[in-house]
Amino acid sequence: MKLSGDKKINVLHILSRLPVGGVENMLLKVVRGYDKNRFNVSICCLKEGGEIADELERLGFKVEILNRMKGHGFEIGTVTALCKVIKNGNIHILRTHHYHANLYGRIAGIIARVPVIISSFHDVYKSPERPKFHRSIINFILSFFTDKLIAVSKEVASDIIKYDRVNPQKIKVIYNGIQREEFSEEFSRQKVRDIFKLPQNLFAIGTVGRLTEQKGHRFLIKSVAGMSDTFIAIAGDGPLKNELKDLSKEYNINCIFLGAIPPSTIPVFLRTLDIFCFPSLWEGFGGALIEAMAVGLPIVASDIPPHREVIGDTGIFVTPGNPDELSRVLKMLIEDPSLREEFGQKAKKRANIFSIEKTIKAYEDLFEEQLRDKGIL
Repeated sequence: MKLSGDKKINVLHILSRLPVGGVENMLLKVVRGYDKNRFNVSICCLKEGGEIADELERLGFKVEILNRMKGHGFEIGTVTALCKVIKNGNIHILRTHHYHANLYGRIAGIIARVPVIISSFHDVYKSPERPKFHRSIINFILSFFTDKLIAVSKEVASDIIKYDRVNPQKIKVIYNGIQREEFSEEFSRQKVRDIFKLPQNLFAIGTVGRLTEQKGHRFLIKSVAGMSDTFIAIAGDGPLKNELKDLSKEYNINCIFLGAIPPSTIPVFLRTLDIFCFPSLWEGFGGALIEAMAVGLPIVASDIPPHREVIGDTGIFVTPGNPDELSRVLKMLIEDPSLREEFGQKAKKRANIFSIEKTIKAYEDLFEEQLRDKGIL
């Protein structure tokens, strides 16, 4: 197979599903940014679609939903269905995301003889425990048939090497990025709080993320206990919603749950806040941090390696799962407007490192480099 200069490179992204979420939102941004004169992109969901799948279809991308993975065991039918998608699309570059898509996608890619297979790893492995042994064995074996493994942070790359024993030469770190222009527009604080029906005269501490144990919302809620003239705004939905609501009532916290909000609305929501708090117990990267940085918010985050990669020295770190320490830091910032301004400006400047343009170019360059190595370009 040899691609002529005027022929497009066919890229297929494979995921299990596409709801609103950090990985899914990033995929949407990257896919929209590919050079359409050079790349023809399609998406396949193994199990089900979701809001991001619907948005991709509205934008004109081909999205196939296989409605597979209904049971708990390995399904050979999923591999067969994927092989058909790959062959029908004459795929040159196969990009898989997360464990199940990495598993089924790579097996199908090997069988269908896709020229280039690239698998993405978005999470650290200790989340909260080390990975299952059989998964490490599978990733180790499949890595020999994978051209490149993408890690979204150095910490994720370190875990792949440590637990899967993958050759470090096969791993490339590509940071996620944001469309900076989306976060540069100034909004009236009163106007944006009206949009979200948030209190006008209270101090706002907010966060963005699914309502799961990983995100550490319970520690944020506990940390605000006893603070007057303050409320918490949480953008996100998930299985812990009712539990977190009950917790906020128990501690008598004015905690407003906004549910999942569209990615396009996040820059507006962030403008309602005075402090951004990200108390996650573990993360692969922490894309919400970049968004908060881009609007110039002072940031308080749990002290885990991926957060330090993103924030550098532009935020304040606290011990994960320690509401007392978090409370002390939040009170310090609430009482010191000049300190909030200092950290906010430093964060805004650092956000320029993480542009979506850099992210997209890194992927496009990688695609072409791999195809040239195979003699296809």
